[in-house]
Amino acid sequence: MDRIFEELRKEGRVLVFGHRGMSQYYPENTMLSFSKCAENPSVDGVELDVHVCRSGEVVVAHDFSLKRTAGIDREIEDLTLDELRAIDVGSFKSPEFSDCRIPLLSELFSTIGDRFIYDVELKVKAWHVNRDLSRKVYALIREYGLEKNVLVSSFNPFALRAFRSVSHGTIPTADIFEDAPSIPKPLRYGGGRLVSRSTFQKPVFRQIDDSYLASHGALPIVTWTVNEEAEVRRLMALNKGGMKVFGLIGNDPAMLARALTCCAE
Repeated sequence: MDRIFEELRKEGRVLVFGHRGMSQYYPENTMLSFSKCAENPSVDGVELDVHVCRSGEVVVAHDFSLKRTAGIDREIEDLTLDELRAIDVGSFKSPEFSDCRIPLLSELFSTIGDRFIYDVELKVKAWHVNRDLSRKVYALIREYGLEKNVLVSSFNPFALRAFRSVSHGTIPTADIFEDAPSIPKPLRYGGGRLVSRSTFQKPVFRQIDDSYLASHGALPIVTWTVNEEAEVRRLMALNKGGMKVFGLIGNDPAMLARALTCCAE
């Protein structure tokens, strides 16, 4: 088991992550959304998504396309950093956020530093391997001295295998999955680990129950996207016989933290 999960088990502590930052209230994957998480001492970190843009920088954004967040039918990886910096990715949430832009991963690391645990999702299309993304993400982790503060995950097990090769297995990695038509059948319950050799798992919260844990509970779990207090209580009840769920990812991480406190009382 990775060091971070060993320590959490000893402490009996569950990590709270902001899903793309404080995305319930602020534009996802923006410095504003991340900084709002940093202001709350009960939030342990953030989940975020990364691509390499056309000019070679690692940028933070979820979708491959800008259509949903900016109304522009172009792919992030086809645009340079200068082109991306000119695009408003906040107004889709509210006009008051029109100054929000796509940040660099280096900008996030340099601004927040080791205040956070970062769950960095590699955005790599199905069956592709982007070694350039893996190399650059790992180089940034090392540049900012965050080897003990970063987890790396992906829906693509080949991307994870490439990252584990580049990082020599020094960074915890996880396959992300759910039982959904958009996910290839062999991957819907974590089968990607046969390729990735990942060290923890990220199933959607709906899949986690006693039956799931009986057959798939050997690796630590960080689950997404938990947005209701009732789900926090249900998931924490599964930890009564020993920790299985080590992290919760949600759009309102402050709510997650409050709910965890109530579960512990």
